[in-house]
Amino acid sequence: MELLQEALSLLTRMVAVPSVEGQEKAMGDLVADYTEKLGMTVERQVVEGDRFNVIARATIGKGGKTVVLNSHMDVVPPADGWNTDPYVLTRGEDRAYGRGATDAKGCLTALLMAAKRIIENPGETNGNLIVAAVVDEETYSKGARFLTEHTDLKADYAIVGEPTNCRVGLGHNGSIRPVIVIHGKTAHSSTPEKGISSVRVAAYLSGLVDKIQEGLHEITHPSTGKPSISITMLKAGVKENVLPDWCELILDRRMIPGEDEKEVIRTFEKLCADTEAAFPGAKVEIERYLVTTGPASAVSPDSEIAQIAYEACEQVTGVEQTPYGVICNTDMNHFMRKGIPTIIIGPGNIDYCHKPNEYIEYKELETACLVDEQVIRALLH
Repeated sequence: MELLQEALSLLTRMVAVPSVEGQEKAMGDLVADYTEKLGMTVERQVVEGDRFNVIARATIGKGGKTVVLNSHMDVVPPADGWNTDPYVLTRGEDRAYGRGATDAKGCLTALLMAAKRIIENPGETNGNLIVAAVVDEETYSKGARFLTEHTDLKADYAIVGEPTNCRVGLGHNGSIRPVIVIHGKTAHSSTPEKGISSVRVAAYLSGLVDKIQEGLHEITHPSTGKPSISITMLKAGVKENVLPDWCELILDRRMIPGEDEKEVIRTFEKLCADTEAAFPGAKVEIERYLVTTGPASAVSPDSEIAQIAYEACEQVTGVEQTPYGVICNTDMNHFMRKGIPTIIIGPGNIDYCHKPNEYIEYKELETACLVDEQVIRALLH
């Protein structure tokens, strides 16, 4: 109970900081202050403006291998529909509500509590801890990108704090988002046969997207599920009585580990070519690609980090670990590209994140603290 109350106290302070995109400074100050009081050596790594990553380091016992503890400090805006103040951690009977309670301030709390317990009671643990609390994960992963590209980051393992219901996550799906522009031919809406409606072209393209999605249902990754494709944004039209000659749409393509990004891009190009061929005189092209959190990534269930983490997690929870991953994107891919074997662990479920009345269950928060601690100790044994 003491561990849970301490974790809730820290989480209460975090949730009170409205650290939406571009406004993470106060949250960074909170994490920097907390880790400094643990005796860690702290660096504020400026990413842009007053946005900075917090990099805190500590040597445990005799030193040795290094594990990075990563999670993000930003949250998505609260939007409408909350029954409580989203920036007040409101405690209920078995859970607490607040923006970021799970994603990812609850996850960051669990990692910090684990680090604290290890620093205060090293036991047989020998190694190095690096807490890497980053900005901007919810948008472009500027923080993690900057961290891995501008830091001589050397580590043997990494744990990313994201919601996994305290299971050991071995991977995550990635995303790629092309912006497709359709050029048609304008005309008076009373004589549509004299023009080429870009919206009509977009509707045809939408049908092709649906067919691609049907085919993707036949593909499954053992830990992260199925890939997907969908149209998420559409812009067109200048006036209600004018046939639109321009349309812009955005595709969201979720990739599973092992998919070839170049092959996915070729499907986008074919999609445009097939649509253009169906409407002589129209032009359909990929204008640009939006920056996303990044590609998919995963470690093998047979990898050293997975086997160590499985055993440690099972010691705490009593639940046998099986291949599992998250369907959303995370910053894991940036550490993997740095050559650092990485897993994902955190309290809560992604299903109730990014929504009104986001919450964290007390049991999950406490369990995550203990799982993180046990896994870190096992990795640094």
